[in-house]
Amino acid sequence: MTLGRLSPEVPLGPFATSRITVWSTPGNKAKLHASARCSQVRTGNLTASELPLSTAVQQMCPRCAESSQWARPGTGLGLFLEALTGLGLLSELDHYAGPDEDTRTEEDVQQTAALLNRPPQDVSEEDLDEPAEEDEEDWHTMQAARQERTTVVGQWREAVASLHRTFEMLAPFPWLRPWASPSLEQKTSYIALLQQQSRQLLLRDALVVAACAGTMDTPELLSDAPALTALGPATKVTSDLISLWERWRGHAADSWEHPREGAHLAYHLADGMRRRRKGRDAVLEHSRQLVSAWTAEAEAAASGPWEERVLVARLPEWFTRRQSEPRESYPRSLSEWELGVLVTWGTEADWERLTVTLRVPEPIAVRLLSPDSNLSCRTPEEAAAEPVTVPEQSVEPGVFDDGPVSERRPVTAGHLRALRAISKEADQLYLVLSLANGSEVISLSVLEQRVHAGGRYVIIAAADGLPGGILPEQHEQSTGADSSEGGSIWLPRIHDAEDPDFARDLSATEGERVVARLMRGSRWEADAALRSLSLARGVPDLRVWEGARDERGHRNGPFPYDVWHGLLAMETLDLAPFRPVSEDSAHGGSGLPLGVLARVQLYTTDAAGRYQGRAHSPDCDHRRGDGGLTRQYDLVTVEEMMHAEQFDPCSKCGGYATRRLTEVQVAYYRAAHRVHEIARRVRWATGNRDLAGDCAPLVDKVKTWCDKNTVDKWFETREHTAQWRQVMRELSRTAQQLQ
Repeated sequence: MTLGRLSPEVPLGPFATSRITVWSTPGNKAKLHASARCSQVRTGNLTASELPLSTAVQQMCPRCAESSQWARPGTGLGLFLEALTGLGLLSELDHYAGPDEDTRTEEDVQQTAALLNRPPQDVSEEDLDEPAEEDEEDWHTMQAARQERTTVVGQWREAVASLHRTFEMLAPFPWLRPWASPSLEQKTSYIALLQQQSRQLLLRDALVVAACAGTMDTPELLSDAPALTALGPATKVTSDLISLWERWRGHAADSWEHPREGAHLAYHLADGMRRRRKGRDAVLEHSRQLVSAWTAEAEAAASGPWEERVLVARLPEWFTRRQSEPRESYPRSLSEWELGVLVTWGTEADWERLTVTLRVPEPIAVRLLSPDSNLSCRTPEEAAAEPVTVPEQSVEPGVFDDGPVSERRPVTAGHLRALRAISKEADQLYLVLSLANGSEVISLSVLEQRVHAGGRYVIIAAADGLPGGILPEQHEQSTGADSSEGGSIWLPRIHDAEDPDFARDLSATEGERVVARLMRGSRWEADAALRSLSLARGVPDLRVWEGARDERGHRNGPFPYDVWHGLLAMETLDLAPFRPVSEDSAHGGSGLPLGVLARVQLYTTDAAGRYQGRAHSPDCDHRRGDGGLTRQYDLVTVEEMMHAEQFDPCSKCGGYATRRLTEVQVAYYRAAHRVHEIARRVRWATGNRDLAGDCAPLVDKVKTWCDKNTVDKWFETREHTAQWRQVMRELSRTAQQLQ
């Protein structure tokens, strides 16, 4: 496919007056570029200016006209240009718009049809094992003809998918429809040509017999037949017979070939048996009789004449996926038989709504109306009563992040459908404003639900639209290959409270560095992840970012999974300083108040020991997940965890992940551990007077933590402040007594 290029002939609608930044060299006829780094620029003397899009398009650089980088992604203008350029609408309009070098001529199609429609020839077992030279040549000729049939029908399918995608791309921009009408007519005519060619390569009788084979009930399979004793025990015979039936039925019901072409399937029952093994010939003969009987039954059921029935078939949405996309990107595909029915009996079609009117014989109608059909078929009366509607989509200026907030209009369901359909980065976090809830950060899926329920929301900014000034200053260093950490992503755990980097691995600042290092393969991806992190931090409960699961069970979150490491420290806190004082100086606590750490959030699979097994953190190897949170996790505070007597943590991960600490929380955590260490040394010295001299320098350290400004930051209640001062006084008094 060629890339679509914006040209003056394309109607710009409400975006004609939108101003864009362009770069140009001196001269009246100089081309305008979307970036100063465009490969078509021949001189370094460039100047930037702002022009209306309608003016800029007259002198656009051909290379830049193929991209959407004239506008910021996610804005109304950005979505419009993204939908048009590259592999978007302009490219799709030219794709499958008429015969090209890949289109077969009528003479080629007739020659292929003559080969495919000739009477079948019986092939003996000896010929299968040792084919004659002319038989092998004929086999290759037939295989080439079958491949041609697959190619022609595949071209019809791709042409249909291309036309439907074109309608989808036009939906948000109604002013483009009249301009695109001639191209739509050309694409429709080409589909009709490919359908006419495909019909010549398919046998109607074979499709009718296949329909009857698909509706046949499982026959009675006698495992005690004397001819089958060589297969083994009765259970194995039954299993082999069922396997033979399913293989024959699948081939007969879902193929373009007539079921009699499946005679070779009889050899499946004798697989694994050597040619000279006793009883093999009897097994093979019995298998041939079964296959012949099933084929005869299907042919008898298909004998007509049949009345014609009219059905309206609705094609599944995944029918329009590109064949080049990975197989796992769509759940399944139409069978050869279903494609053959659409091509052979399809009369009228609405490719925008993916509906086809079929005039089919009764056996085919029966199968199409069965629950196993991938085509949703109804009678014309039922289809008229419940017509297929095209969901509204709309892209216009003043809705997305592309103008003054004071002039922003509420987003509608149509706007959000268009955003999801056009933008590859639509599924992210959004800062929105509503009269009911004020400003909040929500994911696109939540915004869609609320707008659908009648909520009025204005989009302030998407995550990727936040200014770069919010990114951390260390970001550039963190994303480099030779970072200060020697290329390592994770900081080592430091246990010495006097170390200035103690508890740094728990901090929100370190979370930013971790995200940047995890995404260091791409500066753009790292910037996007850090912008998402800045918005995701603002919610009171991180479980809201659970995300939804797709049809394959994979979780689609509103940000890259590495962002979870910026939100959570996947390790536990050392809460010893906050436990009650104990006579055991080695393992006892110091009775310090929790202060600002009391409401720090901990996320675990089981905070109260309600389930079998131990509690885990989201990143524990035992969870085998993606490291993110779901609604199934428990949220507890540090204060609640101090009293969780039934909490049974995993020995590998510690049982929970900690929401990353602020600078004030990290400072108090460090101070509490340093005080705890001093308290332990004072208690040791109390029992051993020889260590009393070591306590003299500790008195001054204790006094530094009684500063009123520091205490006001660490404690929010008078009780905690009083408790802290009481511990400090006792430590100071005890240390002085030991001097």
